[in-house]
This record gives sequence, structure tokens and C-alpha cells, in this order.
Amino acid sequence: MTFHPTLSEARTYIEGFLGYTFVNIDWLEEALWAYPTTLSSGKNLIDGNKSLAVVGDAVLHIIVAEQCYDQGMIRGDANNCLKLVVSNPSLGQLARAHGISQFVITNPGTGQMSDYMRATAVEAVLGAVIKDNGYDYDVLRRAVAAFGVI
Repeated sequence: MTFHPTLSEARTYIEGFLGYTFVNIDWLEEALWAYPTTLSSGKNLIDGNKSLAVVGDAVLHIIVAEQCYDQGMIRGDANNCLKLVVSNPSLGQLARAHGISQFVITNPGTGQMSDYMRATAVEAVLGAVIKDNGYDYDVLRRAVAAFGVI
């Protein structure tokens, strides 16, 4: 039998390392489901956490692009930096390094978790943070920094 942490345990861990407290835990719950499900709130996730990850990916690109700009990078170098920093292998490694993978709920028939699934979880958690906090850019920037992206 495989042990899987509870949402409460995931919340305590993720909020602690991000330095952010979720107002609406439903956002975090959504971020942690890697396959289609119905959440405890009744919300139907036909694509698991992937839709929320699209939001996280978009804001992550903005924050990393801004960091590249602030460092004075020319366009080509900034584009290369973006491709490297927000790539699935890079984000997957950060998920592994920060222990986020243990909280991602995968389909029981799924074998090992891929870097793509880990990266999607990081993006979804960042999407959850931005949706939960009403698009406070400074809060999101701190969450991105907590992951070690910037």
C-alpha cells in the first residue's frame, strides 16, 4: 500500500516553504491533482491541474523575463534564459528538490512521475498562488523565488 499525504499535510508543507498562506485551499487542491477528478468542492477538473498550470506558466514567464530585463540581458540571451529556466526538466528538478512531488496526486495506473508532471505541478502551484491572492505580483514573485526559479 502506498502512503499519500493528506491535503492538510500538503498545505502545511507547501505554505511553509512558499511563505504564503492560502485563503481558498481549493486552489492548492486543484494544483495537486495531475489527472481528471472532481474536487472536494465539487469542481470538475477535466484536465487535472493542467489548466491551472497554464496560468502559472504565463506568470512565471513574465517574472523570469522581467528578471532577465533587470539583469540587462539582450533579447537573445533573455530568450535562451527563459527557455532554460522554465523548461520542464528545470521545473521538474525544482519540484523534486523542494519535495513537491510527494504531494502530487497521480493516476493510480501511472508509473513513475515524469519531469513534465513535476513541472506542471510547479506551474499549477504558482497558478494557485496568483489566483488565490488576487493577482498580487509581489506575492507571486516571492513564491517564484521560494521555488528557486529566480
